[in-house]
Amino acid sequence: MAWCFLPSWIDLESVSISFELPARTVLKRAGVATLATSSATALRLTLAPALLRVAFDPYLVIDLPPPLGDMGLQQVEYDFRSGAMAPNVFYTGGLVRMGKESAEDEARAFMRELVTSTPMAIPPYDPTSDRDLVLTVRQVLSNLESGSGGPPVRGARVSARVTLREEIAGAVGPDGFRIPAGATIDASVDVEGTREEIETAPRVRRIEVDCSSAVLRKNGADQADLRRFVVMRGGDIVVERAEPLGAAGQAAGVESLVRLFGALAAGGGVALDAQRLGPSVVEGMVKEEIARALRPVLVEWVQQNAEIVAGMDLREVLGIAAEGQAVA
Repeated sequence: MAWCFLPSWIDLESVSISFELPARTVLKRAGVATLATSSATALRLTLAPALLRVAFDPYLVIDLPPPLGDMGLQQVEYDFRSGAMAPNVFYTGGLVRMGKESAEDEARAFMRELVTSTPMAIPPYDPTSDRDLVLTVRQVLSNLESGSGGPPVRGARVSARVTLREEIAGAVGPDGFRIPAGATIDASVDVEGTREEIETAPRVRRIEVDCSSAVLRKNGADQADLRRFVVMRGGDIVVERAEPLGAAGQAAGVESLVRLFGALAAGGGVALDAQRLGPSVVEGMVKEEIARALRPVLVEWVQQNAEIVAGMDLREVLGIAAEGQAVA
């Protein structure tokens, strides 16, 4: 599905933002009841075309005075089309079990406070047509922190799953990469900073990428299909899984790695006898060669597509300087 803040050739299935809340963080007070974490808790906001979900792991505790039994809140879902809010509230103990409906109302109130002052607050809402979706999500984070004294939000992990409608490619001379149309990408992004810093100038620390296919070209030929890699701030790459292609891909085991290593090292001045090295050593060298070959191509692509996401400059987010400039 096309989202206005992304180019039409990126089909975003859903996106999540998660971070950790300290133990005994109070998110909401209502009369004698308190909505709080009992231990360090992962809070996960998931945005999909039809809903916003807030989930907690472990569940939040709705603390009530004895003899009333405490309750837990696992998650709240907000239907953008109808405005309905569905909390998952359950009893966790106590002698007197009552007040669940009131607890569910408070969970709905918590969700309403999260989306207040945003377009999400007025159904029907369609996030795919929100051209300022980045600003909308920033306001949700601000509401989370400011409500009831607010837990301090520091650092976050953003996860997304996308499918490419068109091929994307980049090249530096005879070297390059291409991700074919129809490929799926699962990315998890670790973001640094306080909530204010994340809102105004997010800084990516690392990106973990799982891809159904990302083909590396070296010296004009397809050499490897990257399936899992990590991009560090500044553009350095760590390859975790790659499969040989071409002649190397037709061989088996260490032989394929030897051939691929020879192909990647050709012309690079690497004087090693790969036949004498163990499989794990050869594999590590292959991955390092792939990372070295891919980095300048990735940097070039980011510089040329810095504004691909509305409201962000990928060069600043990833710590990759514009051409002729130093990294901030």
